[in-house]
Amino acid sequence: MDNIVDRYNKLTAGKYDLGVNKKVKTHIPKPTEFDYKKGYLVRYFCQKTNDKGSPIYEVNSNQFSTYKSNPYYEVVSLRWRIRGPKNTEYDNGGNILDKSVSESNRIAISLVKNKIPNLKLYLPNLLQFYKN
Repeated sequence: MDNIVDRYNKLTAGKYDLGVNKKVKTHIPKPTEFDYKKGYLVRYFCQKTNDKGSPIYEVNSNQFSTYKSNPYYEVVSLRWRIRGPKNTEYDNGGNILDKSVSESNRIAISLVKNKIPNLKLYLPNLLQFYKN
């Protein structure tokens, strides 16, 4: 007689790679000169869906694609600014010309907070990778 795990595996027939026995491999981005020329890089994050207090992992784009199709992980990508003004720039009329790098990154984090609420705790340095 099959145990419950064997029965589950037969039913799902490999539909999902649950990652139960896999450890998420953390990725630390290394911005290139091209990234600095663009002024930003895209960063990818994942977290278990059923536990908003579980660890948040930064992953590469390939891992992001893999976890994106896994229903047991929440994934987000964000555009992380790495070049620009340190302070918000205004024109003579008080209109914003360019937001600061840290403000841009804070906004990027806030746009995905409904999916990974604690991402702001994972990314406390809003000037990470910044280069003037």
